[in-house]
This record gives sequence, structure tokens and C-alpha cells, in this order.
Amino acid sequence: MISLPRGLNDKGFFHVMVQGLNKEYIFNRDDYKIKYINLIKKYKNKYNILVLAYCMMDNHAHLLIYTEKVAQLSTFMQNINSKYALFYNKEKGRVGYVFRGRFNSEYIDSVTYLLRCLNYIHMNPVKANMVKAPKDYKYSTYNDYLNKKGIVDDVVLNKIFGTESNYLNIFLNISNVEIEIMDVDRENKNLEIAIKFFEEKHDIKISEIKEDKKLLKEFCREIILNKGYKQANVRKFLKIGKSKMSKAVKECQED
Repeated sequence: MISLPRGLNDKGFFHVMVQGLNKEYIFNRDDYKIKYINLIKKYKNKYNILVLAYCMMDNHAHLLIYTEKVAQLSTFMQNINSKYALFYNKEKGRVGYVFRGRFNSEYIDSVTYLLRCLNYIHMNPVKANMVKAPKDYKYSTYNDYLNKKGIVDDVVLNKIFGTESNYLNIFLNISNVEIEIMDVDRENKNLEIAIKFFEEKHDIKISEIKEDKKLLKEFCREIILNKGYKQANVRKFLKIGKSKMSKAVKECQED
């Protein structure tokens, strides 16, 4: 089996999630799901993104991704989401935001977590009582693994299973145990990545946030209120006072 890199060196495996604004059913038609899948396939090579798995649900989607550069993941997701939003708004005759935030991502730091994430993504339609078995669902990569087709090629298999020749046996016997709640180390690593995405989005350095009241509020809204990171951990990372952080969060909640 493979061994995953320790620490963040601008590359790694990520569990990426997107969801409709207010949990709206933005993928509830077959052609909507197909449109988003086609956008994934269209842009993954352009931004050097390796898509290991996906599953399209009615109001959200999961992707398992490997990237050599975090910035490329951010640009990739921004492009497919913006293109889908244009398509969806035109279809619905509406304007405005389509997605709840840009996207959420979790850094995957162990082989066990990687395999369980792969299983978790493919089991989504079963847990939602949409199908009895993951092989019955058309809009995920489960059958790609069974038949070695679609996005599943030797590059994908080698990235997940290393030099294992009998990948299918491993794939079919991945533990069904739920992905564990993030431990402290993983939460800190995901916070680091979330902050890095925020820096890239606004083209700033983290040190500038503390000096800009408006930017600090937007940062608190995205990182603490929307993504759910703990104030104490964020304060420690920013090296900012408790009262200043609490005030910014409170103002966000009152907006």
C-alpha cells in the first residue's frame, strides 16, 4: 500500500464537498448531475487535478481529489462551480448565488482515512435510501472501480492502492466504519489549508487580516461561522486577542 506524505507541502489528498445554497436541490435532475460531472472531467486536466472519486447527490456532491498544488485545487473548484452556477441560473431563470460558499475540503493524512473516505463517498446514495447498493447508482465512480473505466485508470489506482495488483479485493472490503471525527492534528491541518484558501481568494497574507476590520469580519464569517473551526484555534493561528476575535464574530452574527 501507499504511504501518504507527512505535513502539507502544497500537495496531497482532499475530500471536497459542495452544497446548494440553503441546501437547495441544485443537482436533482439527471442532466444537472451529468453537467457537473462533465465539468469535472473537462477541467481536471487543465488544472492538473487527479479526481479519484465523486458522487453526485441531489443537493450536494463529494469529490476525492489529489493535487500537487493547493492553489490548483482552489482554481479548479472555482471554475467548475462558477460554470455550473451560470448553467443552473440560466436553466432556472434566476440570478444570484447557487452554492453554499465556495467549497469545503478536508485534508486526508492517512491511508486508512483515504480508503474510508473513498467508501464514504460511494455509500452516500445508499445511506440516503436512493439505492440498495452503491453499484446501483449511476452518478458516482463506484462502477468505474468495478469495471476499471471512466476516471479510474492505472494512474488513479496507483495513487490510491500503490503497487497493489489486487486493488479490487481491497476496494470491495474497505471498512464501513464511519469516517472518524477529526482529531486535533487533522483539525489544525484543515484549518491551515482553509486559511491558505482564504489568502489565495483575497490575494493577501494572513498578517494583513488582523489590521483590516472588514477583512477580519469576512474571515471570521467564512472560517468560523461557515466552516465551523473553533475560535480558540483560529485565534492561536492568527495570534489575535480574544476580545478582538469575539467582537468580529459577534458583528458577523448580527449582520
